[in-house]
Amino acid sequence: MYKVYTFLFICACMLPSISFAQENSKTKTSEIIVIDEDNERVIVGIKNAKVEVDERNDTVAKISIGRRKWEFIEERGNTKVRTVRIDHDDFKGHWAGVQLGFNNYQEVDTEPFMDINAGKSMTVGINFLQYSIALQEHRKNFGLVTGMGWAVYNYRFDNNYRIERNQDGITVGTATDRDVQKSKIVASFINIPLLFELQTGKDSKQDAFVSAGVYGGFKLGSHTKMVYSDNDKDKSRQDINLNPFQYGLMFQAGINFIKLYGTYNLSTLYEADKGPEVTPFTVGLTLVNF
Repeated sequence: MYKVYTFLFICACMLPSISFAQENSKTKTSEIIVIDEDNERVIVGIKNAKVEVDERNDTVAKISIGRRKWEFIEERGNTKVRTVRIDHDDFKGHWAGVQLGFNNYQEVDTEPFMDINAGKSMTVGINFLQYSIALQEHRKNFGLVTGMGWAVYNYRFDNNYRIERNQDGITVGTATDRDVQKSKIVASFINIPLLFELQTGKDSKQDAFVSAGVYGGFKLGSHTKMVYSDNDKDKSRQDINLNPFQYGLMFQAGINFIKLYGTYNLSTLYEADKGPEVTPFTVGLTLVNF
């Protein structure tokens, strides 16, 4: 029992200094001490840290600080140290990651040059920043998720039209006599979501979740590209009146490694009265969550 109290004394001397480094001068530290002498087991705990000494088991001592735990294991006369990471109980949403989706739109104004090839119109998104805010004090499986992401939208067409602005500044399709293999509009946006998310359990990586809310974004750049049958290419960065801002509704759902998402714009692809009135939407998969 002597070495139990010796070890406890050393660790107890260390913990207040660790706790003081983690807290500011206005924070009060509550100490909890539990001693069970009959079973040779001693526990000292303070805020964010705990020391446990137990001579009944092979693991004679455990030190926990934050999300790190060190276990001292006595085996065949030797003592070894094992580092264990403790899973946190904090709420963590499902925004940050890599997304792959298919683009399409609803047309109010039907124009031949906007006949989209939906199977080849894709978007790739990298959501690189996330903030999760728990809205429950205890269970922490419901919260608010926001952040930032970068997405590139491709709208693919299989027709002989060049998309450009006419003399009146209106986006139109001009027919060409050349044999066009493909043409497309490419636009990149920075998007910012605001989602409410509900999770079914404590482990955000394995349990089911559903989230819904709104998002907004601003355009970084855009261009049109045409590829002809003779492999000649025509790429233009002319302003074709794409809307510089987008906003709409967003939905996500998943379980284990299967994660789906969808967006529906409340804004049109082109600026008002400067092109066909089409409303984009996207459905796809989240391939990787950070």
